[in-house]
Amino acid sequence: MIVVPLGIASATPTITRHLPSVALWREGSIFLFDAGENAQMRLLQAGLKRSKIDTIFISHLDIDHISGLVGLLATFQLQRREKSLRFVGPKGLKEYIEWHIQFSKLEVGYALDFIELDEGFEHAVVVDEEEYTVEARPLKHSIFCIGYRFEEKDKPGKVDADKASELGITEDEQFKALKAGETITLADGTQVKPHDIVGHPRPGDSFAYITDTEYCPEAVKLATNANILYHEATFGENLEDKAAMNGHSTASDAARVATEAQAKLLVIGHFSARYTNPFVLLKEAREKFFPTWLATELRPIFTDPAHEKGIVQAKVVLKELNDKDDKKSYSKGPHKGKSGFRPRKKRMGEDRGQRLDGGSYRSRGGYDGPKRDDSRSDRGGSMDRSQSSGSREHKPITPRPRYDDYDRF
Repeated sequence: MIVVPLGIASATPTITRHLPSVALWREGSIFLFDAGENAQMRLLQAGLKRSKIDTIFISHLDIDHISGLVGLLATFQLQRREKSLRFVGPKGLKEYIEWHIQFSKLEVGYALDFIELDEGFEHAVVVDEEEYTVEARPLKHSIFCIGYRFEEKDKPGKVDADKASELGITEDEQFKALKAGETITLADGTQVKPHDIVGHPRPGDSFAYITDTEYCPEAVKLATNANILYHEATFGENLEDKAAMNGHSTASDAARVATEAQAKLLVIGHFSARYTNPFVLLKEAREKFFPTWLATELRPIFTDPAHEKGIVQAKVVLKELNDKDDKKSYSKGPHKGKSGFRPRKKRMGEDRGQRLDGGSYRSRGGYDGPKRDDSRSDRGGSMDRSQSSGSREHKPITPRPRYDDYDRF
């Protein structure tokens, strides 16, 4: 099971963060949790095939969590998808999708199956397959919101290969029967029971997706003993009043859920745009629950790294704009010992010992500064200071933009 964050922003995208979406890869199938704007492009960049999407789980109907759905459906149609697509989400999801299909005259040639949950439900198993289940519980947000838990069913124990060889068990059908808990009879009439060579069942891995919620007991239930808990951390603890007002969690709230649920790993995401450095939130969460990671877009999170590494590989590298290649250290090589600064290049038209601004390099003591024009005053040019005093218009300082309007989702 591999979890890949596709978008970790809250409400509004930033230069380096996209709207909410998380992909879960399991045995070649992909399960999408929320589909913010540009989700399908992030799938491609993450190295995941859109055609492998099996089910899309929607937490709630705020636009930042569903704005990527219609484009994804159109791409499926262009790819001539034939396999049915399953949707799970709150009541109204079907109406939203069907209206957009009708409005855009999109001819969908594959089946759309909807599982909708009404506000007021307490618990539901929304998917029950042979190898895994998905359960849903209501969360505490400003509008009806759902959290999900994807859990593999217990896996059969491992077969003792040496003991099986001694007993003469060689056929695949015999191994399958033993793993299924059946007793087999060998050619000589010997009966072999499952517990003779098969170990104890192994618990399956689990993933909890909890976003857009205040702290609530339902979140703890979804995250109980989860291998990976993906939990929103929209704000820091100093803005807990704002978080509660908008139905969101702080990093401390996420850590509290992880602690009470005894989750193995907490991954925080859904950051407000005000946090240009999310490590502030990471520090806050780790003070209460140390095994916490920051969600990083396109970076896979493995439940079994030894066997899963290399399966999902990003096709692009997201680079921060302030990470410039020219920030190099010159503390080594021929410039060693010169304070690490890059040597100044001589500019065109600049003679030895002379700068273009009229200044010069003295033999001792360094640069003596640019030449001054005595006909001009220091600050007012040729204008008389008495004339210029008070004549300048001072523009009002524009206040720094706030993100309050964008954090309400």
